[in-house]
Amino acid sequence: MKGGLGRPKAVTLIVRMWRGSDGAVKAAVKAAEGGPTRYFPNLVALLHYLEQAQEKIEEIPLPSQGLR
Repeated sequence: MKGGLGRPKAVTLIVRMWRGSDGAVKAAVKAAEGGPTRYFPNLVALLHYLEQAQEKIEEIPLPSQGLR
C-alpha cells in the first residue's frame, strides 16, 4: 500500500541447534536478510529471546485505516 501502510514485514529467522560438549542443547539465531548472529547457551535463553521479540512486535500499533 502507499504511504507505508499495510502489514508489518515478516522476519524470517535461521535457527541452528546443536549439542555442546557439556551435553546442553545450544542455539544460534540469525535473520535471513542478514545481520549479526545471536548465540544462546541453552534453549531457555532462546525462548526468553523469542518472547521478548514477540512483545516488541505486539507493542507496534497497527496503522489506522480511518473511516470508510
